[in-house]
Amino acid sequence: MKKKLIFTFIFLITIIIIVVLILLSLPRDSSNTTASDTPYEINNQANESSFTELNNNLDSRLSKDSIPPIENPKYIHIKDIDFLKDSDKVFIMEIDDEVYIYPRMIMVWHEIINDVIGGESVSITYCPLTGSVIGYSGNFGGYTDNTYGTSGKLLNSNLVMYDRKTDSDIPQILGTAINSSLEGSELNTFPIYWTDWADAKTVYPDGLVLSIETGYQREYFMDPYGSYNPAIKDSYYTSGAPKFDVINENDGTFTDKKIITGVKYSDNRIAINPETVKSLNLIQFDIGDIEAIAVYDQTIKAVRVFSSIYQNTNLKFTYQNDKLFDNRGTVWNENGISENGEKLDPLTHFDVMWFAWYAYYPDTDVLK
Repeated sequence: MKKKLIFTFIFLITIIIIVVLILLSLPRDSSNTTASDTPYEINNQANESSFTELNNNLDSRLSKDSIPPIENPKYIHIKDIDFLKDSDKVFIMEIDDEVYIYPRMIMVWHEIINDVIGGESVSITYCPLTGSVIGYSGNFGGYTDNTYGTSGKLLNSNLVMYDRKTDSDIPQILGTAINSSLEGSELNTFPIYWTDWADAKTVYPDGLVLSIETGYQREYFMDPYGSYNPAIKDSYYTSGAPKFDVINENDGTFTDKKIITGVKYSDNRIAINPETVKSLNLIQFDIGDIEAIAVYDQTIKAVRVFSSIYQNTNLKFTYQNDKLFDNRGTVWNENGISENGEKLDPLTHFDVMWFAWYAYYPDTDVLK
C-alpha cells in the first residue's frame, strides 16, 4: 500500500513539472509589458508609442554614416565668407558668448556636426526631411564626450542618429534612445535658430562660420531635396507629402510642411504657430506645471522659448514700445537676458515641419 502511494505521489509531481515546463515554453501575451517594451510616455496621453513600436517602424535606408557627419569642423570669420547668398538659410548656435553659424547648404549633406566647444562635446543635428535642427549635448548616458552618427535609418521620415558609445538608436526629434543599453535615456538639448545669411551677417558681425572645406567632395551648391529660395514655389520643403512613412498621419491642423515651433517640457508637448508669435511679439503660456514665454526675435526672425521662472519666482511679461518688460519693470531682450544681466532658462524648442511633430506627438497641444 505504501509503495502504491509513493508511486502515485511521484506520478503527480511529474505531471505538475511537465505542465509547468509547457506553460513556460508558450509565447508570452504581448499585452504583458517587460522592462524592454515599457511605453515611453509621449505627452502622458492615451495614444502612446512603446519602444517596441518605434523599433518596429524603423526604416533602414542606408549604411551607417554613409551620410558622413563632420568631425573637428573648421570655422572662418564671418567677414571672410564669400560663398553664401543673402537668401541662403543658416543655423545659429549661441554658446559661451560665441556665435557659430552653420550654412544649411553644407548641413544638408552631413546632417550632424560633432564638435568640442568650451571643453564640452556638442552636436548640431539637422534633418532636411523634417526641417528640424537641434543641438544636443555629448553629456549623455553617463558619458561626457559622446558623439553621434547617422544610422542610415529613418523614423517618421526623420533622421535616426546613433550614439557612438553604445550604438543606441536616437530619433532626432524624439531625442531619446529607443534601444540598446541607453533605451529610455533622454539627451540634453540647446537651441539652434534658423535665419537668412543677410540677417546673420548683420546681427553677428563677429560670428564664426562653418567652412565649406569639410574634407569631403559634395555638391554643396546643389540641394538634393529642393530649395528654400523664395522664388522657387514648388519644392519638397514647402509642398507635397512626406517622402517616407509615418506612424501617425497628419490630423489636418496644419498642412504637412507648415513650420511650427515644437516645445518640450517634462512629459508635455506644445506646437506653436510662429506666425502668431510674430504678430503678438510675445505669448505667455502654461506647459505642465510651469509658465513659459515665446518671444519673437525680430533681428533673426525666429521664435525663442523660455521658462518664466527666475530664481524660484514666476515672472509675468508684457511687450510694450518694442521692449519686453517683466512685472518688476525690468527690461529684457529677445535672448532672455535682462538689463541687469539676469538670464532665463530656454526650454527645449525647435522649428519642425508639422507632419513630423504630429507623427511623434499626436496628443500635442497647439497654440495657433
